[in-house]
Amino acid sequence: MRLLREVILQAATALITHRFRAALTMLGIAWGIVTVVLLMAYGNGFHRALMYGFRNAFSDGTLLVRGGQTSQQAGGERAGRRIILKEPDADAIRELGLVKLVSPEYLESLPIVYGTRSTTAGVRGVSVEYASMRSETAESGRFLNAEDIESRRRVAFLGSEVARKLFSNIPPVGETIRINGLTFEVVGVMFNKAQISNYFYPDRSSVFIPYTVAKQVWPQDFLDDIVVETLNPSVHDQAIKQIREVLASRHRFDPRDERALLVRDSGEVVAMLSGITNGLQVILVFIGTLTLMIGGVGVMNIMLVSVTERTREIGVRKALGARRRHILTQFLFEALAICFMGGVAGVALSYAIVSTVKSRPFLGQMLDDPSGRTDIQLLMSSDVLLLATGILTLAGIVSGFWPAVRASRLDPIEALRYE
Repeated sequence: MRLLREVILQAATALITHRFRAALTMLGIAWGIVTVVLLMAYGNGFHRALMYGFRNAFSDGTLLVRGGQTSQQAGGERAGRRIILKEPDADAIRELGLVKLVSPEYLESLPIVYGTRSTTAGVRGVSVEYASMRSETAESGRFLNAEDIESRRRVAFLGSEVARKLFSNIPPVGETIRINGLTFEVVGVMFNKAQISNYFYPDRSSVFIPYTVAKQVWPQDFLDDIVVETLNPSVHDQAIKQIREVLASRHRFDPRDERALLVRDSGEVVAMLSGITNGLQVILVFIGTLTLMIGGVGVMNIMLVSVTERTREIGVRKALGARRRHILTQFLFEALAICFMGGVAGVALSYAIVSTVKSRPFLGQMLDDPSGRTDIQLLMSSDVLLLATGILTLAGIVSGFWPAVRASRLDPIEALRYE
């Protein structure tokens, strides 16, 4: 322990003696750490913004089930037959053990009128469960409830953009609008929702009514789709299999026929988006690591110069009994100390930059999201700091090892003769 303290003290003395040179080298390391940390923070913020924009449209484990066209003969039916889903199909799916929530959905583009103002919006006939699966949050009023569905009430929940066009600054809740000529009472207005995934009108440009009154507004006896949420992620694939089997039995098609039933899986989209953002993060970390390694090359050069300058000192120490490992440890400690102090300065500078910059525009302007939650927030997480520390330690060991080995291998007699 005493020997280790002496080695560390000698390393510190050498750094203080050549403090200006050491400070310039630390600056290169600090800049490399700033690059690594900021690029990783940017990557984390990009991932968060993208995931927020998607999960605003679909909760985890949500499926969109649509009828397709058979590609195989089954049940005595020809191939190429259209599969048309109806409300009893949604009821059959609701009875499955691996399904949590189900909502039938009717879709139509219709004129919406309030007084002298009018606009065209996407009208969605849905159930109560739809709000949970599609993250429909009310800013004022409420979403549709069970009594609205059962009593076939003509009530409407407005997207924020529809409410703005029809009512401007007038509170919409309690007012009466006309949808395709029929009167509806406004029971709620959606929070200004930012979303990056959609299969019809954006939710904020839509009007939501009970599916039980949709046929009164426009004549349609088939569902456009069925929105389903599975029980939990661990049974997601089994739930999809159950849905295919029950609908195949009802419509007489082969459950293995992928084209007969079109299932849009939010989990697959999340996995795809995660793959994109993870790939971007790997590239950003690689770029930052290269920058840090350039700083490590500077440390190696300085340490090689230090070995050359202190050749006679190394010879004296070896003549007095210092072992090879003592010399190697001293020079390795010097390299690690330079990297460590440069790293501390780099992390402190990174925190200062993150606190100043805070966020960068991303989806907010495109999606008209004033909350800023879809912008890229620079995130300084513990994972970022741990990975930066690991890269820094590796850079210190790599950059200091060869000079330390070279110093430890010097012949003491040749070192004492060095001029």
